[in-house]
Amino acid sequence: MKNLAGTWYNELGSRVELVIKPDGHIEGHYYTAVGGSSGEFHLSGQADVHSRHNSRSFGFVVAWTNSMVNEHSVTVWSGLYHHVGEEEVLSTTWLLTRETATAEQWTSTMIGTNTFRRTPPEQWTPLQTWKSEPMPSPVG
Repeated sequence: MKNLAGTWYNELGSRVELVIKPDGHIEGHYYTAVGGSSGEFHLSGQADVHSRHNSRSFGFVVAWTNSMVNEHSVTVWSGLYHHVGEEEVLSTTWLLTRETATAEQWTSTMIGTNTFRRTPPEQWTPLQTWKSEPMPSPVG
């Protein structure tokens, strides 16, 4: 099993602590560095127990409520544990859904990405990723 367990930091300074059970169940805590929320938020999820290609798929969810705050929202991260060069990386896409009035439902969900690494972002060096080729110009 790839080592998804441990402490991870995203580019915004948020911290996630993951415990992975033998059946792939994920438990842990999320400490956000953005918004007005503070403290520890429980998370749970699932990881692929039969990883391949030197990677591992996973997902976890955080309900933004704890003893100090209830943000009436939930975020789910879906991602891939893999190596970029010699570094372990969690590449994720997230959906944040907040409670809204029915008439405002179209504003309830946001989407974004996070990259998590083992070290806080102030210690990060740029990741060596693939080079993209320029898009061909449209004909017209």
